[in-house]
Amino acid sequence: MTDIAFTTLNQSEQEIAGSKCGESVKGTLGCLLYADSAKSRVSENSWVAFVRSIAMGDQRALHELYERTHRIVFTLIMRIANNRQVAEELTLDTFHDVWQRAATYDVSGRSVVGWIMNRARSRAGDWSRFERRKKRCQPHADNPSPLPAATGSGESRDLTTGVLRPEESLWLWVCLAHRTAKEGGGGPLLPATRQMSEPEWEEVAAGISCKLLSTDTAQHRASMLVRLAPGVDYPPHTHAGVEELHLLHGELWINDRKLYPGDYNRAEPGTCDKRVWSETGCTCVLITSTRDAIH
Repeated sequence: MTDIAFTTLNQSEQEIAGSKCGESVKGTLGCLLYADSAKSRVSENSWVAFVRSIAMGDQRALHELYERTHRIVFTLIMRIANNRQVAEELTLDTFHDVWQRAATYDVSGRSVVGWIMNRARSRAGDWSRFERRKKRCQPHADNPSPLPAATGSGESRDLTTGVLRPEESLWLWVCLAHRTAKEGGGGPLLPATRQMSEPEWEEVAAGISCKLLSTDTAQHRASMLVRLAPGVDYPPHTHAGVEELHLLHGELWINDRKLYPGDYNRAEPGTCDKRVWSETGCTCVLITSTRDAIH
């Protein structure tokens, strides 16, 4: 069994991640994120270690990943499905997928947070496509299932119920624990209620706050929550690696594309976002290179 603990970056890793990394004179994202070298950062290696433990049947490791990611997973699915009951069921299915497919995780690909978020998006997308097909086949059904709002119709998205209450989070975990225990032949892990320690929001620029979830010094990549205040621009930047963005709350413009809650944006290395801004304010999950050049 795994000794459950998220490790932090050591001093040399902090320096590699932060402003001592010798980035361009224009500045990099890493220089903003790690300006305070005294703060401890969670290493991506810790997340990878938990996935490997899950692959060996460790329910405690699954619980740790669940506690740190199930809220953003639920919110993303809720934004896509626009159906709270479906979002709860698909959140459960997403973490069951993590349990079953942990052995297939490729450390050279996405970060663990990115891997989990894309599993959630895949689940929600499959449900959405199924519902659309069902509606075409049964156009006059008396009680059709609620359908997700189409991308671009942000007015019909439910923006008020995308958050799980503590008792709902616990209930979902109990269901997941019983399902995985049944498959493994043991008893379910039902941990005592405890307050999870989460990273703090840090204001890295006026109106821009980040909550760092993990730092990968080997691949120069960070997984984080980013929050823009209403009317705030994110600095223009050039991507040093693949960038993935999952929008959870609010609306966001990236160049000439407008994103709504539940939308996804992928940017390739070498491309430039000349203007990123939010009129409403927004929150997103962002996985990107710490070497992105800030202009």
